[in-house]
Amino acid sequence: MWFGYLILFLAIISENIGTTSLKGSNGLTRPLLAVGAFAGYSLNFLLMGQALNRIPLAIAYGIWSGLGMAIVSLLGVLIYKESFNWRMAIGLGLVLLGVIIMSSPETASLPRLIQ
Repeated sequence: MWFGYLILFLAIISENIGTTSLKGSNGLTRPLLAVGAFAGYSLNFLLMGQALNRIPLAIAYGIWSGLGMAIVSLLGVLIYKESFNWRMAIGLGLVLLGVIIMSSPETASLPRLIQ
């Protein structure tokens, strides 16, 4: 199962490379960054498909979206000098808390609504 998380982490990194490149491509008018965007997203789809073979969908998507949002927010501040305020920090903190809660092992079993 740990291999699935490694693949998921690589998918997150490639998606963030694609997103950051897309921002820098200035509407796909800068060819090198446009290629980086397409390559990052393409690699993301390949890796995410493999990760989903090994990790439940809800867990994989929660981690992918939560960590992806946190990393790309940080990259936006560092690379593109975008603003970051306390509301964004609280929102990202709540998203990451949700990812941690979803990813933690079940200690108490709730009645299953879908069998």
